[in-house]
Amino acid sequence: MDVSTSTLAAAVQGVRALISAYEGYEKGRFMESDEAVRAEIQRRCEMLGRHAEKLQADVHAAGNRTGRAGLESMIESINILRNEAQFSITSNHVSQHKGIGKLKAKAVRKLVNHDSEVLQALVDTTRMANALADEMSDLDDGTVNARISEWHQKLTRTRNMYLERNMYIDGLTKR
Repeated sequence: MDVSTSTLAAAVQGVRALISAYEGYEKGRFMESDEAVRAEIQRRCEMLGRHAEKLQADVHAAGNRTGRAGLESMIESINILRNEAQFSITSNHVSQHKGIGKLKAKAVRKLVNHDSEVLQALVDTTRMANALADEMSDLDDGTVNARISEWHQKLTRTRNMYLERNMYIDGLTKR
């Protein structure tokens, strides 16, 4: 495991510990736990955005217009996820969301697991960016474009997974 991989894994474990320290989303502590998870998602989006901007400059310098456009779309998706985390229905301390603070133990467990999966997916997405950056000089434009597309698809799946969290907050624990 390289340094960046171990750092990312430690960050995910840190958020899990943070959620556990707040007794995970229990009544009266929901907002603190929720805010910690959303802040971590926003931080990871910032990291991903920096990766994408650097890669965009690299593909631009190489004359790969398709790759540059793909990365522009990737940056937009990263910003959308960051905004979704920032302006989530639970982000307001006077939120009218009916599920806040009323979760049963089973729903709490599912929500904590779900949030851990979202954070792990963001770690995996970051690893994809690191791998692309490391290997890009050895790849042809078509392969670079395909890898950018795979990276964007992984982020899109992660965004969709994050949006499912309101289902858990509402107590709808089955998909």
